[in-house]
Amino acid sequence: MINTDLLKCNGRSGYFYRILFIILVPMAQSIYFFLNLTTTGAYDITIFLDKLIPFNEWFIIPYVFWYLYTFGALLVLAYFDQKTYFKLLFSILLGMLICFVIYYLFPTTVPRTEVIVPNNILKKAVLIIYKNDRPYNCFPSIHMLDTLLITMFLLKYNKSLLIKISSATICIAIYLSTFFVKQHSILDAVASTILGVILFIVFENEFVSRKIESIRTVLTRQKIKSSFNEDI
Repeated sequence: MINTDLLKCNGRSGYFYRILFIILVPMAQSIYFFLNLTTTGAYDITIFLDKLIPFNEWFIIPYVFWYLYTFGALLVLAYFDQKTYFKLLFSILLGMLICFVIYYLFPTTVPRTEVIVPNNILKKAVLIIYKNDRPYNCFPSIHMLDTLLITMFLLKYNKSLLIKISSATICIAIYLSTFFVKQHSILDAVASTILGVILFIVFENEFVSRKIESIRTVLTRQKIKSSFNEDI
């Protein structure tokens, strides 16, 4: 019989069960790919400021780094700070679902740069992204939203000044990367920032925190009960 609260502790105890919830992120992301493939018409909401930003293939590095940063942050928090982990995870999932609704009701597009000659590895990486991610459903940006949420939670709950500075720097770099590789527009950033701040405030609300706590408690009891039955 398991007598450990698997989802409500830090460290190795129950770590595997906590990180299983991360699977919900790629599952939700499948909705994005469906919408991306089925969108046929979209609104161009770029403004004059977007036209002043030149294409720069070097920014594909922080753009792609977002994948490692997002899942890395979740994996680390699941080990060291389960409360912040669940807050961040659920805020990311809710943010993605809100974005998907907006994408369906108000599909947008960002005109991409002129023809890119793949004469270096960075430009080749950009073309791979372009091939697998059509220029639709950009408002708000999930890239920016997730990055901002990670940064805000780390700034509040992490005690390391180095990690706080690093997180803020990464956030700025990823924001800029979406502009310079022509994946998002200024208005996408505005919408992502507003949505991210709202979600952060909501998940920092005491009532919402208690609800997350109750969900963890229910899931923990079910896991303990299931393990106990298997032992029998």
